[in-house]
Amino acid sequence: MRVTSMNGSLPSKFKWYNDFFHVEHHLRAASFNMTANHCHDTFEIYYLISGERYYFIKDRTYHITAGNLVLISPDELHKTNVVCSPTHERIVINFKKSYITDWCSNFNTALLLKCFDMNQPIVRLDLSQQNQLRELFLKIVTECRNRREEYEESEVYVKALIIELLILIGRYREQSSSQFIPAENANSTKIFSAVRYINEHYMEDLSLTQVAARFFTSPHYFSRVFKQVTGFNFIEYLNSVRTKEAQKLLKESKLSVSKIAEQVGFESLTHFGRIFKKITGVSALTYRKNH
Repeated sequence: MRVTSMNGSLPSKFKWYNDFFHVEHHLRAASFNMTANHCHDTFEIYYLISGERYYFIKDRTYHITAGNLVLISPDELHKTNVVCSPTHERIVINFKKSYITDWCSNFNTALLLKCFDMNQPIVRLDLSQQNQLRELFLKIVTECRNRREEYEESEVYVKALIIELLILIGRYREQSSSQFIPAENANSTKIFSAVRYINEHYMEDLSLTQVAARFFTSPHYFSRVFKQVTGFNFIEYLNSVRTKEAQKLLKESKLSVSKIAEQVGFESLTHFGRIFKKITGVSALTYRKNH
């Protein structure tokens, strides 16, 4: 079967980014699960153009389909996974708060970002809204694809499109009366409870055996279902939560790195350093210096 993207072209991947803004348009025809440890200090707008995905966010898994919009706030753990057919097309936009605030100094940028403040991370759009946002996403991708570094007007235009996108999403959220229900069954309900337990007790000495026993399942069964529901294995998720909390402390406190490692639940500074660099790509000291 020949797979084409939404503009009729052959499948391709496009990515453009700088220190404050990132856009990626990708059509995938093969099975793909997002890298396990995914958390960043940017706002994310994820638009699924075609196909379907499972999307784990914070402590819930959602089944999203074509035309759904996903909004991720900074430092929120998330991961997408395959459902049935692996083929899907999506556009993802990431931006730092300063990308908006530095340009809109005379405007209350909290109004632009209010769409991220709601407890519901998924936005269900009607057909008219889908068409309008799809055209806007395409304009952003096209402008970034054709831009040149020296073209200042291109940067201004992309920012204007992002602001228009945020305004429209905010309006659509206010107009929508339907709640997007997480994908739940007996197994996932128990796992979601376990996820919330980990989120609240990550600083303690947790193990797969201990948490499985708390929720009355065998470690083998718990491990298998946890991976199915969240896309993470148990230790990946625990390390991701601990690292996310460490990032927050590195940015917001003056605690030493060793104290932070202890406070978020790592048994040794060496282990903390290895896991932190694996997940973030930099050492804890470098992360603190850059933030």
